[in-house]
Amino acid sequence: MRYLQKLFLLSFVIVFSSCQCNEQDHNKVISEPPKEVKENILVQMEASRHCWNKGDFEGYMQVYWKSDSMLFMGINKVTNGWEQTLKNYKKGYPDAAAIGELKYTFEHFNMLADDCVLLIGKYHLTREIGDADGYFSLVWKNIDGEWKIILDHT
Repeated sequence: MRYLQKLFLLSFVIVFSSCQCNEQDHNKVISEPPKEVKENILVQMEASRHCWNKGDFEGYMQVYWKSDSMLFMGINKVTNGWEQTLKNYKKGYPDAAAIGELKYTFEHFNMLADDCVLLIGKYHLTREIGDADGYFSLVWKNIDGEWKIILDHT
């Protein structure tokens, strides 16, 4: 258990160090992102959800930063990189019975810095083999003018 706590702490240190923060940011209260940023993220999440429901994992993964530095933290391990995360999805959800139908609810949007947003929500998979659900936290970063997930903790 201590290992997971240290891993969780380390991942947040990495994420926060990758967000561009200037001195003015230190005085800000964490708040919701601007309307256009939140709408951009919600549109991407909805498009990604539709891809999941069709079994299109490449489409689903378009919200993620296509980099070896992107992190996915699951219950048992941390995965480095977009390609490996895609491979893990394909392996873990091999057919329509496992993929099911994905739905989200969003609980918190917090602007961490001018270029970083934390999104916390819940997912629910309705599946023939048994439903699955849980919480997730996503760190979105504006990279070259596009909002992408750099850390997924599900």
